[in-house]
Amino acid sequence: MQKSEVRTFSLPASAISLLTSSVPLCLLLVSLACLLVAGCGDMAFFRAGQDYFPLQDGTRWTYDEAGFTSIDSVAGDSMVLGRNAVVVLRDFAPEMWLKNQTEIRKYVRRTVIRGGAEYVLEERYGLEYQVPLVKGAAWSESFEDTVILMGTDSVFVQDSVAAIVAAIEDVTTPAGTFVQCYRVDFYRVVRTDTTATVQYQEWLAPGVGVVQRGARVLTDYDVGP
Repeated sequence: MQKSEVRTFSLPASAISLLTSSVPLCLLLVSLACLLVAGCGDMAFFRAGQDYFPLQDGTRWTYDEAGFTSIDSVAGDSMVLGRNAVVVLRDFAPEMWLKNQTEIRKYVRRTVIRGGAEYVLEERYGLEYQVPLVKGAAWSESFEDTVILMGTDSVFVQDSVAAIVAAIEDVTTPAGTFVQCYRVDFYRVVRTDTTATVQYQEWLAPGVGVVQRGARVLTDYDVGP
């Protein structure tokens, strides 16, 4: 819950005289205050009714990162690990996503080669977002396992994520200006033979999805029916 901030200040005598002698002006100020409060409430209701991660079939996003163009698109569904997942082609490489009223997950399959054979270190749907998004909300998940390779060798696997909805901001990209965007700050750690640590920020716009991730910015989009 956001904290209310109360500030005190002094009015000059002329202002006090004007307020006490002008009832219509007082009513006007009260009306304006009510409108401001109602406006904040309206924005909260607006955000609550929006889809910040649309996965309708046919949806397409075009991004630019340092002059390199990439395209993401929703291309139907597929059965993976016994779940019917939405297929998102990220530069034609398929990703599998699950989405319900409380969370959004992405299919993860991590492997390693030993002695010419492939071993699966991790295969699951990992948590990406908890929804609905609310400023200040945070979530985390950690996967750990020890996988035996070639009968004697072993690899410890850790895949963890922590995220927080840090802010509500307006974002401008080549695709336009998007209001009431949620900024989500991510921290990820993946350990296998080596350790990789990644921190990044995403901005998600209502009805559009991710409009910026780090230096990757949206240049065009088309949300499916």
